[in-house]
Amino acid sequence: MPPAFTAPAIPYTIRLLLALAGAMLPDSARTDWMREWYAEFWYSRHSASGRRPMRALGAFADAWFLVRHEHGIRGRVGELLRSRSLAVAVLVFLLAALALATTGFRRSRDLLFHRDSDRVFLLNQPLPFMAGAARISPAQANAWVERHNATVQVLGRWSVRERDICVADPVAATLFTEIHMRPQCTAIKVERRNWTGFSGVVGRLKSGISLAEAERELGQTAVLHRGWLRPAIVPIARLRTAPLAPVASALFALALFSLVAARVASVRASIWLASRIALSLALVAGAWLELAARAPFTEAGSVPGIWSALLYVFPIAAASLLALGLRRDARGRCRVCYRALTMPVFVGLSGRCLFDSGGIEYLCGAGHGALLTGSVPGQVETEQWSKWLADPPGTRSLTT
Repeated sequence: MPPAFTAPAIPYTIRLLLALAGAMLPDSARTDWMREWYAEFWYSRHSASGRRPMRALGAFADAWFLVRHEHGIRGRVGELLRSRSLAVAVLVFLLAALALATTGFRRSRDLLFHRDSDRVFLLNQPLPFMAGAARISPAQANAWVERHNATVQVLGRWSVRERDICVADPVAATLFTEIHMRPQCTAIKVERRNWTGFSGVVGRLKSGISLAEAERELGQTAVLHRGWLRPAIVPIARLRTAPLAPVASALFALALFSLVAARVASVRASIWLASRIALSLALVAGAWLELAARAPFTEAGSVPGIWSALLYVFPIAAASLLALGLRRDARGRCRVCYRALTMPVFVGLSGRCLFDSGGIEYLCGAGHGALLTGSVPGQVETEQWSKWLADPPGTRSLTT
């Protein structure tokens, strides 16, 4: 480009407006159009600087006129649908919408950093067979509070009535509000009364008290009466973060599968592919964490079976579908620039199956290569990528 047309001579605000207006044009016409507008602003650099942004707004009208009367709106829309940046823009929009709807992933942040579940616990009664659990005996919970209360700060109780309505004392209702979790109930009713029987126990440990100290003190209640079993404390933080490690490992494995299965051949294509993988998995992980932060619990200190299956199946199934979709989409894109391959042409002889068999050849619009695939079974069974240009620095072989 001649020195008179160099972009640094134009202010950044003008360059930004021209770039936004140029995005309306197809790739084939954008370079010449940008050169003409850069030249016009360079030659008018001595004019009043206050009018130059207003003149740059005229680039939008000029670009719209060219798209409408010369290149065609339908062709430009079709090109946008095949654009490599469309999926990235849609994923960014969905992530922004999800962040706005969840107030900046507030519950996810509370879940990951235990901001709302510090020292909060549930009580359950482990069963001596099949590793089961039941709700703790009300008398045993009362004995802990009345006789050994050096470790517990507050203790709340609740019970489940008909129509899945829970009745909780003020302490339990306050803790449910703080941790943004509640039992598997349709509604919670607060009542002040003498609790002789209840379904579940929720409490908070005193500051500086470890879980082992509280369990040791709670275990002393089992010796008060014959037949009492040793109860257990279930921290809310451990209960809520149990699915994080296995699901995160599965998502990481699917991300590696998507990156390797696409078989890109340059750093530029890898960046486009990695951005789509990262944004897709971030969308799934964000929705899943918000779902996990709202999961209820049972009287025995566990997650309900339906919710437990949902917390494990939903993210892995959604990520698997995204990985397969990315692999299928990558098959129709250039392995150097990641643009969509176009201009399908039938090559070879359709009547031959051993030599010169027929197939469909797709071309890269930027001239990087061609992809040959089979049109019917028995012809080209695997993809054959042919390169046309020398490998730029940082790329590997394009042959598959």
